[in-house]
Amino acid sequence: MIPILDTHLHLLYQQNFNYEWNADLPALQNNFTIENYEQLTKEFAIAGSIFMEVDVPEAQISQEAAFFSELVKSNHNNLIAVIAACRPENKNFSELIEASLTDSVCGFRRVLHVTPDEISQSNLFRDNIRTLAAHDLPFDVCINENQHHLAYDLIKSCPNIQFVLDHCGGPSISQENFSTWATSLKKLASLPNVACKISGIIASLSQADSTETLDPWIDTTLESFSADRVIIGSDWPVCNLGKDLPTWLTKVRTHFSTYSEAEQHQIFHQNAESIYKVNLKP
Repeated sequence: MIPILDTHLHLLYQQNFNYEWNADLPALQNNFTIENYEQLTKEFAIAGSIFMEVDVPEAQISQEAAFFSELVKSNHNNLIAVIAACRPENKNFSELIEASLTDSVCGFRRVLHVTPDEISQSNLFRDNIRTLAAHDLPFDVCINENQHHLAYDLIKSCPNIQFVLDHCGGPSISQENFSTWATSLKKLASLPNVACKISGIIASLSQADSTETLDPWIDTTLESFSADRVIIGSDWPVCNLGKDLPTWLTKVRTHFSTYSEAEQHQIFHQNAESIYKVNLKP
């Protein structure tokens, strides 16, 4: 079985961090640990996983990066790297980056789909993102389908930064909005310094929905970015808001089974290894 590098693993350790965003999401108020994750994924050949920051309060950002960097060092799990949080809208951006950097940090992210649109459009925000080039680290963009034009402007303004568009660009999985999403996604894909992560979209399904509902969004993402600019993420445990992790991983395996072996290697792990400059654990 071709190995998968999961580039979007949210682990929740409630006793260690404050997760203010999940106050109205009881399904995400338990602990979701690396041990839980590995039990769920043991049949799916997950050969490595990258912790994705979980939007903790700014005061806990460097602590989060340090905590999960320590988990990476363990030989008892498949965590291989950390994508840390950052606040490019702040003047102390560089200080927070330095405080969060460890040997395990392979990129940074700022959640933007729940912040005012103007945040990512300021000169300060863009200037700060450009400084990531000195560290040779990518930036994950987390937006919704109504913010594609903002992401386009940001990515175009930072040509020396590698961007990763999370969750297929945040579609609503609605046929009514499909055409608009697809058109703006293809425009984003015209920029050479952005890849796209197929992740997160299963959270929009109900328990009654078939995972085949997602096919047009997955196919359009591949058509737009091609197999050499697409990566895979689980978005666990947030994916549970729609369907569970084994269901998503089964969908990923099944959907791409008709692709060539070379394309599957690219999509499942090689592209991510290149973007985040990581290696799968032996």
